Formats: sequence, structure tokens, C-alpha cells
Amino acid sequence: MTSRIIWCLGMYASASTWAFNVLRQIHEQCGGGPMETRFFSGAGDFSRFETPGMTQIVKSHEITDEATVLRLAGRADKILVTMRDPRDAVTSLMLYHGYEFERALPLVLAASRLCMGFGRDKRALLWQYESGFATNPGTPARLAGWADYQLPAAAAQRIFEANSRPEVEKFVAQLPKLRGILQDRVSGDRLDPRTHWHSHHAGRSGEIGRWRHRLSAAQAAAVEEQLRDCYGFVA
Repeated sequence: MTSRIIWCLGMYASASTWAFNVLRQIHEQCGGGPMETRFFSGAGDFSRFETPGMTQIVKSHEITDEATVLRLAGRADKILVTMRDPRDAVTSLMLYHGYEFERALPLVLAASRLCMGFGRDKRALLWQYESGFATNPGTPARLAGWADYQLPAAAAQRIFEANSRPEVEKFVAQLPKLRGILQDRVSGDRLDPRTHWHSHHAGRSGEIGRWRHRLSAAQAAAVEEQLRDCYGFVA
């Protein structure tokens, strides 16, 4: 039995963590066998990618190591790409991560370039955040079908409900009490390595167009200038 890789590639604030968790739970609900979840941002360890019968669900935004990108791209069986208006993505990093604009913009630029590089790959399913896929009850069933799982309707509904905003808020609130949680020494942000939910995922509204009252005119223009090819990519 061969190994399998599903790559969840998303711009920041594009509901990529939500999609990653829905896919992870689909695999579990469908009895898909052994599974590992991974996050890549730089050079990656591929030593377990050839484990027979193992499904790897990989999450990433930007990946700084080109060799890792090429190797992951060459091995991926399915690629889920989630994108968002880059002005809102930059705003999200500034608002929820506490980044300065000068740090947020290059990260969004790098992630968007990677997303556009694979968004029209024949293996890819490309979704725009603004389409509302993360609040659509039909999304788990659609993801399951795309990823070749047979997901019962009742299980799809449970997965959708388990990843609703109120349930995510409850889970994030429990992070300080859970075992195995990682914490950033500088920011204090907590991370659950299994789900990749962070402390900074709490209190989000999902507002579309927030950049209009968060970015200055000069900042918005800078994003538009550097990411103009991102607009309309999903049309």
C-alpha cells in the first residue's frame, strides 16, 4: 500500500487551518488508516513520507526552502489551495499576530506566490475565502468527495458543527490546560500541534474588507502594487 500526501496550502487568514482540520477529521471519520499531520515553513523532513499506508496531511503558508517546495509538490496527491484578498491577509497578521506592516506584507506576498503557483495545478482544488466555504454546511462533503473519501451525511454534519466558530473558540480557550501545547516565549502565543489552532485564532470575526478601516491609503496601495496579479486569480 503506497503513502498519500494531501497538501493544504493557504494564504494567511484564508481559513486554511479550518480546512486542514476538516480534512483531518474526514480521514478519521472514514477510517482512512494511519495519518500524520505536518506543518512546513522551511526545510522539511521527508523521512516518513514513504511509510506504506500512511496519509500525510501537510499544512503550509509560505515555504522558504525551494527544495522543500519542489519535493513536496512532486509527492503531493491532492493540493487544497485557499486564498484571500491580500489586503485583508496583511491586516489579519497585523491585528491578530501583532506584526508591523513591513513584516506582514512580505509574508503575505510569499504565501500568495506559492498559492498562485499551484492553484491551477490539475491536482488542486482552489477556494477563495470570500466565497464563504468555511461557513457552508456542504463544504465537508465536497472536500471528502474531492479527496476520494466516502463520508456519510451525518458525519459531514458533525464535522461541520465541530469546526464552527463557537466550537473553535471553546477549544482555543482550553489551550492553556491541554498537554503537549507549544508556547512562543516572546509573544506567548500557544499552539496545539495536532490541530494547528493557535491562541491568535480566538476572537476572530471573519470580516471581509476589514482592511478599509485598518490600513492606511499608502499601505493599501503598497499591497495592491505588489500583489496585483493576485486579484481575480480565483475568478
